[in-house]
Amino acid sequence: MKKLLIFIILCSALATQAIAQSYFYTPPVKKQKNTGTKPKKQEPVIPFPEQFFVVVDFANGSELYDLETLDILDSAYRVAFDKNNPRMYAVAIEGFGGDNDDTLTFHRVNNVYNYFLSRAKTSFIVRLTTNKIFNSCSGEGTETIRYEVPLDRKYYKMSELPQSRHSFNNTPLEGKVLMTFKHNPEACIGGFTNCLVPSHDSLVRGYYSSVMISKGSLMRIDNTRDKCPDSINFAIEEHLDYKEVLERYFLIPHKKQLLIQVGYVVLKSNYKRDTGECISEMPDSIFVRFPITQAQWQNKIRIFGKKYSEKGVEYKSLTTKKMASKVSNAVQAGINVTQIDTIFLGKRIKPEEIDDYFYQIKTNVEEGSFEYKGKYYKAFRVNKNGDYEMKRALQDLFRIELEEEDPLDNPDGNKKKKNKKYADDEEIE
Repeated sequence: MKKLLIFIILCSALATQAIAQSYFYTPPVKKQKNTGTKPKKQEPVIPFPEQFFVVVDFANGSELYDLETLDILDSAYRVAFDKNNPRMYAVAIEGFGGDNDDTLTFHRVNNVYNYFLSRAKTSFIVRLTTNKIFNSCSGEGTETIRYEVPLDRKYYKMSELPQSRHSFNNTPLEGKVLMTFKHNPEACIGGFTNCLVPSHDSLVRGYYSSVMISKGSLMRIDNTRDKCPDSINFAIEEHLDYKEVLERYFLIPHKKQLLIQVGYVVLKSNYKRDTGECISEMPDSIFVRFPITQAQWQNKIRIFGKKYSEKGVEYKSLTTKKMASKVSNAVQAGINVTQIDTIFLGKRIKPEEIDDYFYQIKTNVEEGSFEYKGKYYKAFRVNKNGDYEMKRALQDLFRIELEEEDPLDNPDGNKKKKNKKYADDEEIE
């Protein structure tokens, strides 16, 4: 690579003279003017030119180039098609001839074109290159791009050109071919894309709960050529009916704290990320919302989600906020893509308070029973009328009126809860 760059510099120096042989020319990089202000941080210099030129000379009356010109074309090919070159060149091959040289000019241009075609070993000139991308989960990476090199062949009569086009870099162009290599990603591949999944803010509704997914919260890839995903799969599985929760009762999993739950939802998506999969912690840009009763709010009910640490995975309370709504009370918490899993509604209590919420029983064979520190508990009991009874402290944490909201009786009931504005109102201390 160093030898190649030295060769380019030497060719550029020679090109300032009026010479009649083939040569490789790279325009000097323009220096920024000194404005007197603090200079901006310099971008790393890419060791490949943004633009370069090759002047191909031919012997008088010949359509063939010599061995010296072949070496120069080889150098141009090594620069333009180097696998480490991030530039994407659009190429123009222009032939310049006299009024009676149409056929000769045509053959000269095509011979230069056929040289590059023979190097590509295909029926058209293609190139493989790598492109640096940034993935919001995996960080910086590369992708391989294959594209057909845009190549334009043109033939000119000198008499039909303005005087300004009769020479290049002090070199007369008549009887020569001028090749221009210009970095032009849009012409080569149509430009890069920033992939955002989802591509816009999305709202997914369950019957009672809802999830707002911010644009790009599941995945973001910057500067990619790959096709962006057409769609995402996201669903909410609700377990908020108090009878179902009581009959299959269990505590929110946590090794040290006593967390009681009064309902939960399971979030499912084809873009779920596992803990440790992403290099950096993903932002909380997915928002889960639950309707709650005034009693639940007064009892400081919270939203619980998975939290990851060096000790492992535990459910911990998320920042739970009360949302403004003219229809009903609601709470909301933000999660990130690694927390797409089970989200609980519940409360943290002290171990000595457990008897305030649950009935202690002698065995764990009863329906809905669970164990805590060697003792067995149950969240409900059935009275003589067959109704479920709970202790008052636990009952105040449940949304008992869910039982009265039958979808068949109120098919539009879910629509009444629509609230497009996700504004924060009040945070639970």
